[in-house]
Amino acid sequence: MARKHDRARERDSFQTRGPGLAASGPDWAGLPGHDIRTVGGQKVYRCPGCDHEIRAGVQHLVIVPTDDPDERRHWHTECWRRELRRLGYA
Repeated sequence: MARKHDRARERDSFQTRGPGLAASGPDWAGLPGHDIRTVGGQKVYRCPGCDHEIRAGVQHLVIVPTDDPDERRHWHTECWRRELRRLGYA
């Protein structure tokens, strides 16, 4: 479980431009060949990492492969962190 100061630092690392608008993702979230964005969308999405819903208005990450933008996926922040560890990038 993250400590309170870790969550605050993560929250501050998001460069949000307003509700529902895309911003660049946090530095730790990068993956070669992918565009990582932070969003707080107005729709409900399903996270491929845990197969649970990402509720409307919840800040999360959108992962967009640069060579195939149609394959973009919305991930919970912690699920993406777990995926990076699984892939050996974290």
